[in-house]
Amino acid sequence: MSKSLGILAAGALAVGLLATAAVPASADKFNFRMASGHAPATGYVRMMSEQFAPRVKAKLAAMGHKATFNEAYGGSIVKVAETLEGVKDGIVDLGGYCFCFEPSNLFVHTYPLWMPFDAQNAVLGTKVARTVYNKIPHMNGVFEKKYNQKLLGLFGFDNYGLYTTFPWTDVKELKGRKLSGAGPNLPWVEAVGAIPVGTTLPDVYPSLQTGVYEGVLLFPSVGWSHKLFEPAPHYKIAGFGSKTFHGITINLDTWKKLPADVQKAMLEAGQETEDFTGPWVDELEATNLGRMVMAGAIVTRVTPEARLAWAKTLAGFPNMRAKEADKKGLPGSTVVRMAVDVAEKLGHKWPVRYEIK
Repeated sequence: MSKSLGILAAGALAVGLLATAAVPASADKFNFRMASGHAPATGYVRMMSEQFAPRVKAKLAAMGHKATFNEAYGGSIVKVAETLEGVKDGIVDLGGYCFCFEPSNLFVHTYPLWMPFDAQNAVLGTKVARTVYNKIPHMNGVFEKKYNQKLLGLFGFDNYGLYTTFPWTDVKELKGRKLSGAGPNLPWVEAVGAIPVGTTLPDVYPSLQTGVYEGVLLFPSVGWSHKLFEPAPHYKIAGFGSKTFHGITINLDTWKKLPADVQKAMLEAGQETEDFTGPWVDELEATNLGRMVMAGAIVTRVTPEARLAWAKTLAGFPNMRAKEADKKGLPGSTVVRMAVDVAEKLGHKWPVRYEIK
């Protein structure tokens, strides 16, 4: 008999969702609980709901099975920094999350944030990340060995820029300003003398609005979906890079209960969604930049001189982080060196080429 592997319906009560997890169902019906701490409008959450789930349903339907997804986003079941644990403990069957909020558990998986000014589009960013994950066993294996889950696919994001409440042209103007980010990317602003302030996405709008900080490192997709250009109307296209450090995982106990054909279908759906994400993100980035301008945002591009000056301040940062990972017994230098080389072979030109010693 197959298993019901339920997923949260948006708006359903948490108690009811948890009570219906993993109960027997019909021989060909699978019910998954899928959740994320981020809001439904967030790009990778949309990919979970609009691409991954429908692909799984279609593949299972073609095999005579039926899949349903009970979905819960916006932190209604798991918060942004709790999703890994939520999947590990079986609170949900499937979880999507940013590895950036797991700096201790998934330290080396945040490596794109150690490499500012890398891939300038999501197509390239996901290709580089897929090569790294396929060639370095730790990148996929740690999810199963330590966290009772299996990685099904990665999600690319659009190119990082800087939203600020004030205009600026020269990086020297950022000195002493309170600027925020996800945590691992705070050294980007610290390097130019800014005061780094950690944050999570749900806190960004009110924090900018109330002056907790004066700017935040984020992307056009989030800036549009969360209206960040309202409290911070100045968006600088800085080219920090399109980072691939989000993913969707499935609880390993749930996974082991699935028939082989269902497992295969879910892996295919994960990879297909990953492949879809790059072009979709790149198109959406251009669209959202236009939307922000139409809504009153002041969008400008960092000058080549300012970008080079910023890159020079971070020239040793990737090597420093890689060595820090090495000391933890993680393949930090191997990962960063490979990512630098692969990006270059695929056509990326580094403003300052990072050397991993």
